[in-house]
Amino acid sequence: MASVTYDHVYKRFGDVIAVNDLNIQIEDKEFLVLVGPSGCGKTTALRCLAGLEE
Repeated sequence: MASVTYDHVYKRFGDVIAVNDLNIQIEDKEFLVLVGPSGCGKTTALRCLAGLEE
């Protein structure tokens, strides 16, 4: 079974905090929707998961 766990994930671009203390666990066969206003870090969080951001 596959799962994804984010534990206290942070991402900064210079002085701008894009993702601040993200904690989430996604288990096998679960479906996740990220909802929020523009600029809140949804895409950055997914890019981190995909390995496109360090």
